[in-house]
Amino acid sequence: MKNLFYVFLVIGLVSCSKVKPKGEIATKDVAVQDFNKLDVSGKFKIFYVQNPKNMVSVETYPNVFDNLKIEVKDKTLYISEKSKTEGVDMYNIMLYSKNNLESIAMADSTDITISSQMSVPAFKLKIKDNAKFMGSVLANKADITMTNKAKANLLGRTLDANIAISDTASIISPYWYINNLNITSKNGNYSEFSVDDELNGNLGNTAELVYYGNPQKKIKVTDKAKLEQKQKP
Repeated sequence: MKNLFYVFLVIGLVSCSKVKPKGEIATKDVAVQDFNKLDVSGKFKIFYVQNPKNMVSVETYPNVFDNLKIEVKDKTLYISEKSKTEGVDMYNIMLYSKNNLESIAMADSTDITISSQMSVPAFKLKIKDNAKFMGSVLANKADITMTNKAKANLLGRTLDANIAISDTASIISPYWYINNLNITSKNGNYSEFSVDDELNGNLGNTAELVYYGNPQKKIKVTDKAKLEQKQKP
């Protein structure tokens, strides 16, 4: 009985510690230093726009804004929540930067939309939990890691792409044109790409991969995994 009391006490404390919206919605701007990498965790939506000024513009409730931690370290812009939030119906962040983003890490329920095409020599995306990403990228090389229930939709062109996807994550990118794709795919995920030259890697468990084009294939399919070729997206 005593243990049960402590369980309910902990649940109550966690619930009370969540930040709930108070006051009127407002937009607040935060000037930040130069950055070309992004690391975010929370329940907000981010819209990225290339701009001569480096700035973070947040549209939400005053106490929700105060709960955000925004800082730049070693060219990486970090945006996170000090405490969990609940019931926030307006939670948008406009992100302005004069540099294209070379590396993005996402966690929790963050949602990122890139409004313009990013052109970089190498692009990295690490996405987990329930995070979502959508954007267009031109890169010689791309490294993508996806776990949990993460979702992604990429457009553009890449010469060499290395992708590791697991759990029930999904990346649906029929208009992301890749010359050479190396993929490690397992568990119950779903992926979709356009591949021109070579398709290499491993597909296991109940993972499913749909590809467009006629690349040379050196891919190992095991368990109940499924590999399907289609001609047009």
